[in-house]
Amino acid sequence: MTFVCCRENLDAYVAAIQEQKARSDIEVYLGLEIDFIAGLTTPNDAKWDVYPLDYKIGSVHTLQAPNEQYPMLSVDGPREEFKVLLGEVHEGSARSMIEAYYQRIRELCEAGGFDILGHYDLVKKHNKALDFFSEQEDWYQNVAIATLDAVAKAGVILEVNYGGMLRGATDDVYPSPWLLKHAKSKNIPVQINADAHAPHHLGVYHEKCREVLLEAGYQQQRILLDGKWQDVSIL
Repeated sequence: MTFVCCRENLDAYVAAIQEQKARSDIEVYLGLEIDFIAGLTTPNDAKWDVYPLDYKIGSVHTLQAPNEQYPMLSVDGPREEFKVLLGEVHEGSARSMIEAYYQRIRELCEAGGFDILGHYDLVKKHNKALDFFSEQEDWYQNVAIATLDAVAKAGVILEVNYGGMLRGATDDVYPSPWLLKHAKSKNIPVQINADAHAPHHLGVYHEKCREVLLEAGYQQQRILLDGKWQDVSIL
């Protein structure tokens, strides 16, 4: 995944991918991961239409933090920043913060304009280290499962992302295996993604993801192939 911080870099990125498309012997596609930040940027903004994108990943990384020092804070950012979000903005309530996060996921799905939903339960990233909630709690399972209805209604692909495992933050994928079973029951298509920040990240846990998907009942993943979205076997 390529990080683009300004218009100049974005233009250079697009040009580089277009050049690779023209000369590569393998299929190369141009895509962006676009944050959903209400009132600031969303995947369905018209500004993205000027680029010849083959796909867009829609993601939620931040939550509002209503104070002058922190207008917004990342759920997956530096641990000290996350502690401010949890401890100060949400007064130590994991439930308050997590419900706000899944509300943003629902808003992203309702806004649309993207093909793939990135790291569905990213809010758990720091849980391995901080142990601030249990995925077995009823309130958590209820909100996480209910939000899958918005994903299904949007008709987007649910990313099975092993980036947390790559960086040692999580012991399993986004979304958790038990959530993938519920996604399967709602007929939500999936796609295995590395969330790679470097070439050596590619393929590291692909087989692990395949095993998790098979256990959840999936036999196919949806990918871009020959210029169109297709369901291909993972058996």
